[in-house]
Amino acid sequence: MFGTDDQGRDLYSAILYGLRVSLAIGAGGVVLAALIGITLGLMAGYFGGRVDALIMRIADVQLTFPAILIALLINGIVQALTKGTSREAWAFGVLILSIGLSFWVQYARTIRGSTLIEKNKDYIHAARLIGQPTLVIMLRHLLPNVIGPTLVILSINMGLAIITEATLSFLGVGLPPTQPSLGTLISIGNKYLFSGDWWIVTFPGVTL
Repeated sequence: MFGTDDQGRDLYSAILYGLRVSLAIGAGGVVLAALIGITLGLMAGYFGGRVDALIMRIADVQLTFPAILIALLINGIVQALTKGTSREAWAFGVLILSIGLSFWVQYARTIRGSTLIEKNKDYIHAARLIGQPTLVIMLRHLLPNVIGPTLVILSINMGLAIITEATLSFLGVGLPPTQPSLGTLISIGNKYLFSGDWWIVTFPGVTL
């Protein structure tokens, strides 16, 4: 349907497989980001004071760096620590970690703002009066009432996470060429763009 790639393999099948890989990395990255952000946002909003100030200052510092730069930094650190090990063994997990650590700030700030409002309501005061532990109050009472807005952020970040994975793989620091994703397919196709094999890069790009 889409022709063949540089090695004569069916490009349509490669795109389907690469899309599955990209979706898995994107989903894993945003779930990790949500877990980190929701946890830190709940702590910052509920405890306030120094805990809130510390977490929010870390978030402010991270916001000054583009997500792709943070992902490149994490990838470089892991690559230096695992020198001599095949990239195929750790590239998938590192991409998820990189995306998760790059996108958590939005979740943390959103959850913190909602928590600051909810923690002063009567049902939270009642839970404290009957002696429920702090962890139970945060998870059973606060979390269900503040998590709603993060679902919208999660759906938006899913697309951004896939683009981040594709960018890293295109730059050669994501998945290796032996593990096709949309990014690696575009990277391979880019080498043959001016030789007339335009479809190798066009169809993965349109899919992305």
